[in-house]
Amino acid sequence: MDLLEDLRALVLVAEYESFSVAARKIGTSPSVMIKRVNAAEWRLKTQVLKRTTRSVTLTDAGQRIVPDLQTLVQDFDALFASLRQEEAGTTGSIRIKVPSEFSVYFGGMLSAFLREHSGLRMEIARLDRAVNPEAEGFDISIDLQSLTFPRVTEIPLFVLDFMLCAAPAYLARREPPAHPRELRQHQTLALESVGRQWAFRGQQRVLTVDVAPRIVSADVIGILDAALDGQGIALLPLYLVEPALKEQRLVPLLTEYVPAETWVTALVPDSKMEIPRIRHLLDWLSSRQAPRDAQA
Repeated sequence: MDLLEDLRALVLVAEYESFSVAARKIGTSPSVMIKRVNAAEWRLKTQVLKRTTRSVTLTDAGQRIVPDLQTLVQDFDALFASLRQEEAGTTGSIRIKVPSEFSVYFGGMLSAFLREHSGLRMEIARLDRAVNPEAEGFDISIDLQSLTFPRVTEIPLFVLDFMLCAAPAYLARREPPAHPRELRQHQTLALESVGRQWAFRGQQRVLTVDVAPRIVSADVIGILDAALDGQGIALLPLYLVEPALKEQRLVPLLTEYVPAETWVTALVPDSKMEIPRIRHLLDWLSSRQAPRDAQA
């Protein structure tokens, strides 16, 4: 680091053509600048500055190498600035709300983030209700529905794929639906976050149907167990039901009508949007997709 500071002093004196002016720029004395410039020239084995009692100018050698030294010093400054920013982004504490229906899934993602950033601490709250993070003191509130609050920014993170499915035992009693509107005549199992209005994409348009669920719950595992038990048709995250689909314990339904995409969003108070660790986590989450083999 002494060499870097010596070179920085040399570059400043060359730029301002004055030891005293360069010294004032960094809050030191001309005598210190002279010592640093002498040390830099000794390291370079080259006289870079020509000094007289009235002026400081570049030697021929100085004219050749000072531009390179300026670039070198600037590159070092940029490197250290990026390292400081990275450190600031991976230390401190984050208070985050996740929907309790998907707490294990999001908990797994957040644990993976913490494994990569050992200097961070995190407080994770499992809540079913909508949360205004600015009013309730959260840095981030993750949700599966679009919400609007004053002084809060909503940030789309990634799409969570869903699958409409039922157990063979249920389909042995009831004919599978051929169209989303036929779901009204079926027993359905609904997550609270999904609600009673289910949307599907088909034939180049979005179709919505109001269902009358037999069970509504914030317990995603409970809804999965009810579906596996043949209690009805469920609309569940693909990552959760895929193992049962592979084992044919669940059967996909209405495959020509894809469930409308569900965005996982983050609500962040405007006052915290530029905090490095918050931005770092948001960028990390937005680069993720729902895993195909995750366990809820």
